[in-house]
Amino acid sequence: METERNTFIISKALKSFLLASILTAAAGQLASTFDAIALAQFVGEEAVSALSLVMPVTTLISCLGLMMAFGANALAAREIGSHNLEGASDFFSTAVWSILTIGVAFSLLMYAGIPVIMDMITDEESLRALPAEYLSVYVPGAWLEMLSYALCLFVATDGHPRRVTMAAFAGVLVNAVVDVLAVGFLDWGVRGAACGSLAQFAVNILLLTLYLRQPACSFRLRWPGRKNIYCFLENVKEGAAVSFSNILMAVTVLLVSNIVFDALGERGLFFWSVCLQMLLVSVVFINGVIESLFAIGGVMLGEHDLRGFGLLSRRALLTISLLIALMIALMYIPEAIGIMFGIESPQEMAALDHVLRIFSPMLLPFAVTLVLASVYQMLGHILPCVISVIGLLAAVILATRLFASFNPELVWWGLPVGSGLFLIGQLALSYLYSRRKGCSVSALTLIPYHEKGRTFDSSVRYQSDEVFSVLERIDTFLKASKLSAYDIIRMELCCEELMTNISRHSQGHIIHHSFDIHIYFDDETTCVTLKDCGRPFNPIMAGKMVDPDIAKEGFEHLGLRLVNQIVEDISYKYMYGLNIVLIKI
Repeated sequence: METERNTFIISKALKSFLLASILTAAAGQLASTFDAIALAQFVGEEAVSALSLVMPVTTLISCLGLMMAFGANALAAREIGSHNLEGASDFFSTAVWSILTIGVAFSLLMYAGIPVIMDMITDEESLRALPAEYLSVYVPGAWLEMLSYALCLFVATDGHPRRVTMAAFAGVLVNAVVDVLAVGFLDWGVRGAACGSLAQFAVNILLLTLYLRQPACSFRLRWPGRKNIYCFLENVKEGAAVSFSNILMAVTVLLVSNIVFDALGERGLFFWSVCLQMLLVSVVFINGVIESLFAIGGVMLGEHDLRGFGLLSRRALLTISLLIALMIALMYIPEAIGIMFGIESPQEMAALDHVLRIFSPMLLPFAVTLVLASVYQMLGHILPCVISVIGLLAAVILATRLFASFNPELVWWGLPVGSGLFLIGQLALSYLYSRRKGCSVSALTLIPYHEKGRTFDSSVRYQSDEVFSVLERIDTFLKASKLSAYDIIRMELCCEELMTNISRHSQGHIIHHSFDIHIYFDDETTCVTLKDCGRPFNPIMAGKMVDPDIAKEGFEHLGLRLVNQIVEDISYKYMYGLNIVLIKI
């Protein structure tokens, strides 16, 4: 059946989550960048280079947290979308307990192995001291970063990304204060920067834990019992691709650092450190978009809303392209970047300008490839996802090595050439994969065009005549289904009352836009999802009756009381600036 669906509600949710997610990630990157600036101002360039050298290690540690938290969050989002809060709590609880046991043990094990780690990082004795000092403080408390990241994901996915942003910026403020005191006044050097990072994570955990005690929270921390092993394996399975990509990212950074150092020495390594900081700022945008996809898209997949997920994915790709384009434009003003990292001479500034102009085009294909890989992962296309991640990073390393072998001064060209050529190859492969599937999936995102069951999709303007027109289409759709006459009557009554309530009581600028209705049924499930961006309004609470006799309750919210009487499985949640009502029959 042909459907009518616009992107207003999806764009509203994406903007709400993405802005908060980017601000949250920006807060984390701001703390990291402030560490580099503090070390550059109070210690020197060697300390800034030390941060670049330890990045593969810190990334590797955080990958364990990613494996236990990112996958669990995606699974919990789908459980929320399918109205299974018990299942969402199971995945959340397993992630937290895993970090508090496996994460802590892994951090302590890494602390004991710091000498071995330093042997793996670099063979240059002159470069080993400062990274070892940093790791001696950071590694024992690295599990705090894992837990902080997990709580950020779950609270944001539960519809409160702004709360996460506030907690993140509070952590940044603490990190900045500790950096100034420890690095600038106490002369702790890189150890002071590590202390600032751990203090930041601790503040995030404290503030986000307060939300878990509120009734609106979908998650309850408990011991899953026999489900613990199952949930843990599912968490790892779902998060393995993201964790694997981060491990490869850490290895790539390490290898590129060695290639640049061999080609251009310590000065080249410093310029690479500056480029790396710019890459990490871009990763803030990339991670914001990816987290939005997994949170909002996970809920949509739980609702069996493939059409909505397709619209969300295209919006996400457009958004990341615009953000990275802005980032590239800003990198053509190198003076501000150079001053932050202690560059003063015109010759050095000109050299940095040359490097940034070559490096910056890498960011766009890099970002698009990673966002596409995330879409593939969510849809279960594991092989295309793995090929995308491995291929991108391998292409960057090989191209950088190839250019450096021809001429050391050309080493920077390997970054944009490698990522650009791989994106072209990736798009060609996705097109061929789509053709192989008989064009039943999108040639770009590989999203299926049809669900196994039947769906009705429509965006509805806040007008009575529009509501009744869509209700007529719903009636035609339901009568063509295999549902019983009783279920059809119940579903039509619920749709009429809820849609009429939304159109009548919504106010302000939103009445010039639309709300969404999505109906899905198969042999096992029949559900209706309504989403509007009006003021928060809970139709379940409004329809609660003190007296079971409808006649004694008066006429206020009579329709909503009828809905609550004829439907047992109905839920409401205010998420991403939207009222979301889910009905199962």
